Amino acid sequence: MVSNRSEKFNLSEQTIDEVSAICVQTLSEAGSDKKDIIRIRLSLEEILGNWLESLKGAPVNVDCGRKFGRAFMKISVDGPAMDAWEGNDEAFLLSNNLLSQAGLSFTYSYKDGKNCLVCNPKKKTSSMGQMALLLCAVFLAVVLGAVARLFPQMQTAALSVTQPLFDMILGALRAVSSPLVFLAVCCGIVSIGDLTLVGKIGRKLIVRMITGIFIVGVVMALAGCLLFPIATKAGSEISGNFSEIYKMVLEIVPSDIISPFLNGNALQLVFLGICVGAALLILGGRVSATQNILMQANEAVQFLMGALGKIIPLFVFLGLFNLMLSDIDSGMLILLKVFAISIPACLLLALAYVFVLAARLKVSPILLMNKMLPTYLIILTTASSAAGLATNLETCVEELGIPKKVADFAIPLGQVLYKPGFVVGIFPMVLCMAEYYNVPITPQFLIMGILTLGLLSMAVPPIPGGPLSAFTVMFAQLGIPGEAIALAVSVASILDFFMTAAGAPCLQAQVALAANNVGMLDKNKLKRSGS
Repeated sequence: MVSNRSEKFNLSEQTIDEVSAICVQTLSEAGSDKKDIIRIRLSLEEILGNWLESLKGAPVNVDCGRKFGRAFMKISVDGPAMDAWEGNDEAFLLSNNLLSQAGLSFTYSYKDGKNCLVCNPKKKTSSMGQMALLLCAVFLAVVLGAVARLFPQMQTAALSVTQPLFDMILGALRAVSSPLVFLAVCCGIVSIGDLTLVGKIGRKLIVRMITGIFIVGVVMALAGCLLFPIATKAGSEISGNFSEIYKMVLEIVPSDIISPFLNGNALQLVFLGICVGAALLILGGRVSATQNILMQANEAVQFLMGALGKIIPLFVFLGLFNLMLSDIDSGMLILLKVFAISIPACLLLALAYVFVLAARLKVSPILLMNKMLPTYLIILTTASSAAGLATNLETCVEELGIPKKVADFAIPLGQVLYKPGFVVGIFPMVLCMAEYYNVPITPQFLIMGILTLGLLSMAVPPIPGGPLSAFTVMFAQLGIPGEAIALAVSVASILDFFMTAAGAPCLQAQVALAANNVGMLDKNKLKRSGS
């Protein structure tokens, strides 16, 4: 438990050591990972060290504790506004902007004559806690549902309690999902900043990531053509199909700014997020207040989503329990079909990237698998790419030969932007739900699926339960009934572990290939075994 404390100092070299010690103690009490503690402490010492020359002797206030159950540390230094990252290169700035959103760095603000640094550290995630809760929820739903089916009167009474509760949680998810998608895209662009500043490899990497996402979507759509019945129209109506696709693309631009949020139109929400984010970048310091408001709103919405994520096991229990009391046979069959397609697809995706990297760089795929395995296992057991960030960075630098400067901005950026596992895991689910609810799987449906899933994969937050926030807007976009969300959440809560883990080797491979293309990869480290 983080103890509440408030201390005052005057900025000096000794003060930096004392504040650093308080930081380490606070983070330790919050249960942060040791590697994250080191990263945050070094970030703090670097900022205060940069300020020492100009603000030496200035009053320093340190406040630590908990607010609404969340640990925090705030450091205020009186004086004129100081750039927290002045003197550091742009890649370092980009990295810290992204890390701060995951609670792995300090966020800077200037208010009332004080330079403020705030950190909300994340507690170290239990290796099997979330997965164990979900498995317990599934087990209890099946057992209690089977018992309730034996007593018809019990079924009616149980549904009268569980169905309204399920609808309430579903409504909360719908209320949060639309602003979450918009703010995630908008603030992600603002955090990345001007791409010309991060250099040639940064631009190449982002292009590779975005292209890779849609290539994966196309592959999944083609695979879907083999596994699901495709509704095609007669040849005389082919021109009509193209006109519908053309109209669909034009409708990405909304007619007003409110309807995308009310209707949950995913493509329009992402479009608005891109436009607003780009405008804020172009205007720069002239709209700093607006940037701060949106960043704070994004943090608040993600906090709400995180809070909802904690009751996802209850939501899964309610959804499966209600399913057990209604259409159990066909419902359970569609769940098994999703698992049978999505889990192997996630595993194949990770292996495919490993073999591509091995073939391109002439390295043993077994060696690469051994090097990438620790990161994969951490993320697999936590469903959180942020939980595996420290190990991911260490693997990239020490095992794959990626320069630290590249890894420090590419890996945080990739965890926000690049989620091919989401596309591979959710696309089969979308097709299964369409088949189950008799929604025709047409060429237009597949194209819309590629666009929607590709864009949403870049919008969902990289936190446990993050993909769940996309279902309400995704199903509304694809014309799948809202009842499908109950089944989808039940499946995706478990699939999330495999989808998130699959993205780790994909990201590592993309960064390694991008570094190799510009001659920055240390191939001796990459090919070295036993390190």
